[in-house]
This record gives sequence, structure tokens and C-alpha cells, in this order.
Amino acid sequence: MTTVRILVPTPPPVADGESATFGLDRPLRGVKVGLRLDTAWRSYEIVVDEWHKRLAAEGAEAVVLVTGERAGPLAERTRTDLDEWSRLIECGVIGLGN
Repeated sequence: MTTVRILVPTPPPVADGESATFGLDRPLRGVKVGLRLDTAWRSYEIVVDEWHKRLAAEGAEAVVLVTGERAGPLAERTRTDLDEWSRLIECGVIGLGN
């Protein structure tokens, strides 16, 4: 008899020290939602496009920021862009959230 091991693709229980998640506690209509995109992870462009479509369908405005370098001479520009972007949005989706 062969034994088959079934792996369940669920995350482990929440561990101490993990970041909290937040909700708006109101409808998305009229909310400016930031979507941060990193040029190093090109496949994420598809994810951002999907978020953009779904947010628009709910009446929200997506504000996309493409970030640049995090180190070196161009890092200051990235920090400035992030600072300005954070003032334009009410909430943001940064990464997959996984």
C-alpha cells in the first residue's frame, strides 16, 4: 500500500510580532488607494492592473507609484516619491500582502 501525503496550502497560525492589517470601515467609493509597484518585480504589474480594475469598479481612485532604487544615489528620489505619494492617498496596497 502506498501512502499519499496531502499538503494543505493554508498559512500557519498568526505568529507573535506580525504586522496588523487594517480596514477602512467604509465603502471604497471616492477613496484614493495607493498601489505601489516595483520595477524589479515585473510580474507584479499584472497584479497592480487587476487591483486598478477592481478598485475602479468600486468607485475608488487608484494612485499608482512606480518606485526606484532603495540604495545608492537614486535612493533619495525614491524616498521623496514615497513621501509625496503617501500624502495623496488614504490607504495603500503594497506588495501581495502575503
